[in-house]
Amino acid sequence: MKSNHMILGLLAAVAIPAHAERKPNVLLIVADDLGWGELTSQGFTKDIPTPNIDSISANGVRFTNGYVSGPYCSPTRAGLLTGRYQQRFGHEFNPGNPVEAGTAIGLSLQETTIGDRLKSAGYATGWFGKSHLGNTPEFHPQKRGFDEFYGFLGGAHGYFEPGRGDNAVLRGTEPVKETGYLTETFASEAASFIERKKDQQWFVYLPFNAVHAPLDTLKKYDDRFASISDPKRRKFAALLSALDDSVGTVLNKVRDLKLEEDTIVYFISDNGGPTQSITSGNGPLKGYKAQTSEGGIRVPFAIQWKGTIPAGKVDERPVIQLDLLPTSLAAAGVEIDPAWKLDGVNLLPYLKEGGKTEAPHEALYWRFGQQIAIRKGEWKLVKSAEDGIRYGGGKASADGAKLYNLTTDIGEKNDLASEHPDKVKELTEAWNAWNATLVDPKWTPNGNRRNAQRRREVAGNASRTGPWKSGDALSAENSPDIAGKGFTIAAQIEGEPKDGVILAHGGTSRGYALHLARGKLVLSVRDGGELSSVVGTEPVAAGSRKVEATVAADGQVKLAVDGQPAGEGKLASIVTRAPGQGLTVGNDGGAAVGEYAAPHAYEGKVTNATVTAH
Repeated sequence: MKSNHMILGLLAAVAIPAHAERKPNVLLIVADDLGWGELTSQGFTKDIPTPNIDSISANGVRFTNGYVSGPYCSPTRAGLLTGRYQQRFGHEFNPGNPVEAGTAIGLSLQETTIGDRLKSAGYATGWFGKSHLGNTPEFHPQKRGFDEFYGFLGGAHGYFEPGRGDNAVLRGTEPVKETGYLTETFASEAASFIERKKDQQWFVYLPFNAVHAPLDTLKKYDDRFASISDPKRRKFAALLSALDDSVGTVLNKVRDLKLEEDTIVYFISDNGGPTQSITSGNGPLKGYKAQTSEGGIRVPFAIQWKGTIPAGKVDERPVIQLDLLPTSLAAAGVEIDPAWKLDGVNLLPYLKEGGKTEAPHEALYWRFGQQIAIRKGEWKLVKSAEDGIRYGGGKASADGAKLYNLTTDIGEKNDLASEHPDKVKELTEAWNAWNATLVDPKWTPNGNRRNAQRRREVAGNASRTGPWKSGDALSAENSPDIAGKGFTIAAQIEGEPKDGVILAHGGTSRGYALHLARGKLVLSVRDGGELSSVVGTEPVAAGSRKVEATVAADGQVKLAVDGQPAGEGKLASIVTRAPGQGLTVGNDGGAAVGEYAAPHAYEGKVTNATVTAH
């Protein structure tokens, strides 16, 4: 009899699947600037196959109304890692100028991250990729709940170079010397972590910088798309194909270790596509990155948990990236304390077979400077930069907002505000009540520094084209008018050609900078937050040198030193609108335009600097 009990016990043990005995691993994959319309699973484009990313939808749930709480990089990530609307703690914009002197620029240290929470629950935690949540030591991922970090702290990065300064690629806190192709490297680092932690519960946060500009690609990916005639689209296709392969690297590792049923997998983008910059498209949606139109905030959004949630399901209910933290905690068995004041919702009761059928949220909200939006059911009230609303700072209001029915008008073409004043009133009151719970932004992209050290301003009657010298500065209003135009920067420099800024105008949103990097002349240009650079072919010789950068209206750039060609290339975009920050000579006096830490002063002397629009 005793032996029969033992046999039955053994049979029972065999019948219990391994994944029932452990908390699930969590794999959170974030693409950068991937538009809502790009994945083949979305059904709008077919020129770039994305089988690995699509497999997450095929093996789980694809949300057609998946959103992010910020229309561009850093705010979305702040909300993602905290499960709270980032406007509640002042993280409304990408890191920029503090509104008050002494403000720390990064994800608030009063906020608790998903890394903190899962680490406390016994998870091994790893972060592989982009941060964009603060460059100083207190904001480093390993101070925010992550055991391991391989990535960079800034907002954008090339795909081949390890970088330098506060935007170097780091392993932990140490700069790496060789990165390989960064998209592939982030995936291989994540896969290595999963292999090493396979016998533990693990959380992997994998925020790729792909498909963000620059369009740096490898030949093996370029060769896949030789039939695409548009050179920019061909490069973008290669960038996205590399991302898909790299997602496959990580998913295959999970599969090879037989951990698929033990792992919940998320895939989102941080915002809509910046189509003009890299061709990343949003399908039928109106608008782009950095706008509260659907094209800026609706993103690819898929969840897979094999054996726990259904496969191949399409869900029309609105969800938001804030939901991923409480969903992960619920899966991990962590009880959510109401004192945490999370805005996200645990989606598991809505995902499982026979689960809740109502929408997870009564409404979703946005505030981005003077741009606003609220989505409630099929209705959306919105003021967007696409409609001429200011991009940067300033007080937000729902007055004059447009009303759309997204069920019948996904492209936000027909403003129904005049036909449905009661609905406008209802949504305005709901948005106002939400807005009253928020704080003012702690910084603005190109705003003023109050009580901060003032830069020396050139006299008001100085020419808007120069000449200027080291230490000169112009306000945004008095700076050169180059919006939508070609232009030439010229300057005389003296001394050793050490790294530093010769001339800069603008900041992290839009602007340009002529600077030296590793002794070579570099022109960096931002438009809508997108950075592209053209680098000289040879280091600049010591002594007195005339340096020039000429930008054509089509984005073609030619560099010259002492009248001789020194490099050329094509920008992703010229500066299409006036920068919100002024011009400085010999340093970058505000939020950095290029891949360096402002002010990044040139140690030599700059004289006779001019900027001339064509």
